[in-house]
Amino acid sequence: MTVDLYFFQPLVTNSARVYLSLLEKGVPFNEHVLGAQMSHLSDEFKKINPRGQVPAMVHDGKALYEGMTMNEYIDERMRAWCRYAENDLGRALMMINWNRIMPARSGNMSQDDLKRFAEQVPDPDRRRSWINARTAGTPVAEIEESYRRVVSGVQRIEKHLRNNKWIAGSEYSLADIDLVNFTGYISYWAPQWIQELLVDEVTTPATFDWLNRFKERPAVKTMNERTVRRPTPVQQAARVS
Repeated sequence: MTVDLYFFQPLVTNSARVYLSLLEKGVPFNEHVLGAQMSHLSDEFKKINPRGQVPAMVHDGKALYEGMTMNEYIDERMRAWCRYAENDLGRALMMINWNRIMPARSGNMSQDDLKRFAEQVPDPDRRRSWINARTAGTPVAEIEESYRRVVSGVQRIEKHLRNNKWIAGSEYSLADIDLVNFTGYISYWAPQWIQELLVDEVTTPATFDWLNRFKERPAVKTMNERTVRRPTPVQQAARVS
């Protein structure tokens, strides 16, 4: 996100709130201080902001003029990644996971039991996905599309992180939390050939480094300490024997 910010010194009011937002979000930007008196009304500046107002922000040729609009635009970068985690990568991973584990969990469940359980799922789309996964009835094309989205997502995240320390820029944000809680589970949910695309230190070094830095955050360590781990099938078998 290459940004040019035009502002007055000293940094107060509208110039200050946009400048501070860029710093807080970790967005790199080029500084353009309008120092001369009434320079914001010059013909040269009005080519950037026809309203002759300061601050003005330009991103890839798109100019924004209002302080609130600029801050919303800055924050939108984070929200866009959050939406991607929720609506694209997350759904693809859930589709893969459900169709790998649900048939085994169904066991010898009768059709009547399956119907009764399905009726407890309020959302009709989720109910359909639940039944299809339990009965191995999910169309092959839908599963293949989920695989494609995960592979594409792995490549997209790696490319992005090679130029950014964190997902929304140089600072840790909600975008990292939303995305890592799906990305981090690829090694558990996806087939081995997809796992190797992400957790391999050579193939995706930027993502590998990002995941490791995430694990070192104090809040993440606290959450992991409080997480109740389910025993693996091997551990369960050992207990029975």
